[in-house]
Amino acid sequence: MKKIILALLFFTTIFAQTSAIALFEESRQALSNGNLDIAREKILAAIDADKGNDQLRKEFDRLNGLNNKANNANRAIEDGRFDDAISGFNSVLESIPKYVPGFYGLAKAYEGKKDFDAAIKNYKSALSLDSNHANSKKSIQNIAKKLYNAANKDYKSGNLEAAMKKYKQVLGINGRIYQAHFQLGVLYKKMGNISQAIQSYQSALNIKKTYDKGWYALGIAHKENGDIDNAKKAFEETVRLNQKYYKAHKSLGEIFIDLQQYDNAVKSFKTAISYKSNYAAAYHALGITYGKGKLEDYRRSVEALEKAVELNRREVLSWYSLAESYNELGECDKAKEAALEAVDLKKNFGGGWFQLGIAEYCNATGNKNSAINHFERARNDRQWRKMAEYEIDRVKNPEKFE
Repeated sequence: MKKIILALLFFTTIFAQTSAIALFEESRQALSNGNLDIAREKILAAIDADKGNDQLRKEFDRLNGLNNKANNANRAIEDGRFDDAISGFNSVLESIPKYVPGFYGLAKAYEGKKDFDAAIKNYKSALSLDSNHANSKKSIQNIAKKLYNAANKDYKSGNLEAAMKKYKQVLGINGRIYQAHFQLGVLYKKMGNISQAIQSYQSALNIKKTYDKGWYALGIAHKENGDIDNAKKAFEETVRLNQKYYKAHKSLGEIFIDLQQYDNAVKSFKTAISYKSNYAAAYHALGITYGKGKLEDYRRSVEALEKAVELNRREVLSWYSLAESYNELGECDKAKEAALEAVDLKKNFGGGWFQLGIAEYCNATGNKNSAINHFERARNDRQWRKMAEYEIDRVKNPEKFE
């Protein structure tokens, strides 16, 4: 009987040792896979199976130390001690290279330091080990949002280089954020790089084809780049997507002026006004279309331009165009009033002085000396010099023009 008991004890000991060794190997495998919690559970089970094994206890102490380092690093983040957290997580990762919480914690610490590039790198490291790590995915999205908002703030404060860097960082995180592409286009255009602006606007529209604001901006860029056909297509797409986009109707009208399709231009300007009744720029453009060198319906031109200056009394070109149309109608006093408003707003604008001279001369029925003086003022503006000199000659030598 005694022999049987001794044999049982022997085999029990052997079984326990074998079980402990297996659990120890499972612990090491779990650690190799980056799972510290399971590694600790397995080593505890191994110790229970072989309580006298000092090697197992030393391994548990080592794992417990790593766990404590990770916990201390997490507390350091909560306390705002980001450098301590970084040091702690790096130490843990040296022993557990696939430890997802270590990369996640490291990323949080870098995010706390506003080192977003390093934060993203470590969030992506966590995701490379666990593609379903929801916290890392969410954190990356939050960083993109923070950077986008910070970029907008930089843009509004005039720090364009900083804004551009942040928008590019946003797109480095997620290239499908169409708003960042659009804002890059705005920046490129403001910096005078129209071709790059067009590319950025197009990138935004490739992601969101129904982005009416993007189509409108693309149309403006094409127009500034001298590409009237593509500008027209972009504005037409804008109003197709949003019939009430009054700025696009007005811009489309300006394209029709360039194409000498004046009736279509009138229709577009009137549509813009129907959606925004106090749209001074559209009334101005409508007055221009009815004016000299286009439809030459001066009475309608005056009606539109009177409304334009009523809505915006500081628009020099509206006063100038109004003076021109009144001069064409032979209503010299009203032309003079409009021209005086123009030169009061801009003393060195030759066009205002030119129309004032025309109104003063009033088809040879007015004050010739005053007219000449006004044309001399117009002559100081290089753009108006030749026309002013022609009128001076016409006033001084009318017989040459009979």
